[in-house]
Amino acid sequence: MSTYVIGDIQGCYEEFRALLDEVGYASGRDSLWLVGDMVNRGPNNVDVLRFLMNEPNVVAVAGNHDLHFLAVARGFATPRGRDTITDLLEAHDRDDLSAWIRQLPLVHLDEAGRRVLVHAGLPPQWDAATCRARAREVETVLAGTQVDSFLRDMYGNEPAIWTDDLTGNPRLRLITNYFTRLRYCRQDGEIELESKETEAPPGYDPWFSFPRPDDYRIYFGHWAAMGGVDHVPFAVGVDTGCVWGQRLTAHRLEDGRQFSVPSRQAG
Repeated sequence: MSTYVIGDIQGCYEEFRALLDEVGYASGRDSLWLVGDMVNRGPNNVDVLRFLMNEPNVVAVAGNHDLHFLAVARGFATPRGRDTITDLLEAHDRDDLSAWIRQLPLVHLDEAGRRVLVHAGLPPQWDAATCRARAREVETVLAGTQVDSFLRDMYGNEPAIWTDDLTGNPRLRLITNYFTRLRYCRQDGEIELESKETEAPPGYDPWFSFPRPDDYRIYFGHWAAMGGVDHVPFAVGVDTGCVWGQRLTAHRLEDGRQFSVPSRQAG
């Protein structure tokens, strides 16, 4: 039995299935951990979600593109220039696909294995237990009756730093940004969300460059420009830019071995 942490699929279904063949994945025996952004920018979002929904041993967290699909589907956002979610919006089972994403966590905490699964990262000022508790605030709203209010106000880069007196949608927006959009921040958790490449903006550093208040190992995606990260003690990045013409990567938890297949996208 093996567990494979797989990078951002983003609708690249053919590459996803090729990667499963590459690692010798056996349904019902092996497990899949998905770092989010299962959909958007690639050609076949529907088949990705349908496959994952029907597999018995899947752990997945929501990414910013998954949440964006929800906002578009519920009428609180419009598709952007590079979005490719028409297949999801027109699917006969769109409601089922949306419901599956709505029940995903933002942070998966494996206490026994001392591992965390998250789409973008963890703010350095929070330990893993605090991150899980904060994520649960958003997850409760996503799965509940206040989902429309949240999705309507989800977009934006403010507030940029946490204070305990934050309330309502600004509080939920910052929590969501931490877990689904974080790249650069300060040690106190102030975030900078405009920079996406590998050169840090002045005064900021990658979130994983700061010491952590716990001993969890963090598996994340979101940052294709990094080409994968495994050079710090506690962070493993598995987004290797499949949708941008690079490759799709799986990290096997049991021995740390990585497997990749080339992208079939134009980039």
